[in-house]
Amino acid sequence: MKKKIIGIVTSLGAAAMVALTPGTANAEPWPSGCDSGFGYRYRYTWAECTGGSGSVRAIATCAKGSARTTVYGPWVGIGASSAAFCPTTHPLAVAYTYGIRQ
Repeated sequence: MKKKIIGIVTSLGAAAMVALTPGTANAEPWPSGCDSGFGYRYRYTWAECTGGSGSVRAIATCAKGSARTTVYGPWVGIGASSAAFCPTTHPLAVAYTYGIRQ
């Protein structure tokens, strides 16, 4: 009986170690060579990446007076440009950044 209990505990311990061990690293590199900025007359922002793999999207903080809103461009692949357009309710882009994903 003791051997059976020890065998179960050992098996559970091995299963826990497998679950806690990180998986193999993804062979695909993250997007790189990324840049972003303001578009025409601060009406939108843009973002693009030139290397790696994955997707990028533009993120704009748009304002009207002291009111702010955040808008997002579409996810696009490497080498393409994403644009986040400010709505007419908040027509001025006051900050830009981008998001990346694998």
